Amino acid sequence: MTAAGEGAKEAKVEVKDEVKAEAGNDDAVLGANNGKSAKVASKSGSKEVTKAPSHRAHGGGNAAPWMKDSKAHKDAMKEQKEREVPPVTSVTAEGVTLPMDIGTRVMCRWRDAQLYPVRVIERRMGQSGPAPEEYEYYVHYEQFNRRLDTWVMIGEMDMTSVEAEEYGPDGKKKRKASDDHAHDEEHAEFDPNALREHEEVTKVRNILTVELGKHAMDTWYFSPFPPEYTHCKKLYFCEFTLNFFKRKEQLQRHLRKNELYHPPGDEIYRNEIKGRTCSFFEVDGKKEKMFCQNLCYIAKLFLDHK
Repeated sequence: MTAAGEGAKEAKVEVKDEVKAEAGNDDAVLGANNGKSAKVASKSGSKEVTKAPSHRAHGGGNAAPWMKDSKAHKDAMKEQKEREVPPVTSVTAEGVTLPMDIGTRVMCRWRDAQLYPVRVIERRMGQSGPAPEEYEYYVHYEQFNRRLDTWVMIGEMDMTSVEAEEYGPDGKKKRKASDDHAHDEEHAEFDPNALREHEEVTKVRNILTVELGKHAMDTWYFSPFPPEYTHCKKLYFCEFTLNFFKRKEQLQRHLRKNELYHPPGDEIYRNEIKGRTCSFFEVDGKKEKMFCQNLCYIAKLFLDHK
């Protein structure tokens, strides 16, 4: 064999080894990258990278869910407040400045027409405009459970009983003894700081009502729906797939195309009583991510925490 032939053979071996080494490195990098797969043709030296399909949070065609990212919701609310124009103020005949500050305590009317002490947790402009008298206030009835917190207007309040938030010499709000959270069975696993942070993030219910099939239900607690649903007072759920929509027309359009009429799983129990059938289905969360995520969304509306 000539020197030229030996040189060409060595060059081919070096190129082949270099391609294998490069393919191995790419496999390691792509393997560490979540949600990607790589196909490396080591013989020809060509590489093809393909992305795995992403999972959707619900049937509306929006981005993936942020099930545990309550900080994202908090940041979105903070950004919205920063964009708001400073409110125009006015003073009532009782000498109360409107809109009232967050933390203000006042007597407010409950469903039984009786007055109870409440604390203002959040406020927002009314639908008719930025007039101070039209502001809505999210209040917590101090004698009731958090799930009964609701939006009210000043017409339901006794303005003569207003107690403004107190500030210390350093400009920070003074904490009252009633603001400190005692341990109870429901929040036994929370320390005071964690409980305070949990209630700060989930203090305002983002969805007030849900419609599931023929039933309409008032919600109890905050649920971390995607940001585009933050300002929806009512959501419409498909009773078969649990996909949710902002408008009933969207739900009706979905039902006309829907081909699933039971949970996407195996029926493990059935009982028939007086012509009515009750069935239980076992759903694999690994296979049916969308259904299980939507189930968590709607369940969190009625659970303070898992």
